[in-house]
Amino acid sequence: MPDIVTQKEFYETMQKVSTEINDLTIEMAETKTLIRDYNGLRETINDVGNRVQKLENNTNNKKEYRQYLGWLIGLISTLLAIAAYIR
Repeated sequence: MPDIVTQKEFYETMQKVSTEINDLTIEMAETKTLIRDYNGLRETINDVGNRVQKLENNTNNKKEYRQYLGWLIGLISTLLAIAAYIR
């Protein structure tokens, strides 16, 4: 035999369901905000990563330039020493 639900019980159950739906809606909105913020953070991290990579590339280029400059100065010094020795 099926249970008979009174109007009061039905109303209370619907109130609980309504409250749970409202809570779920709030949690979904918070989750959406967190996801949006996370995506913005990921974009920022990617931008910073790209900038760091560019700075590292520039630093490496400067190191290579300085290395070649050192070799050039050494070569010129050697040539001048040879020229002075020949005279």
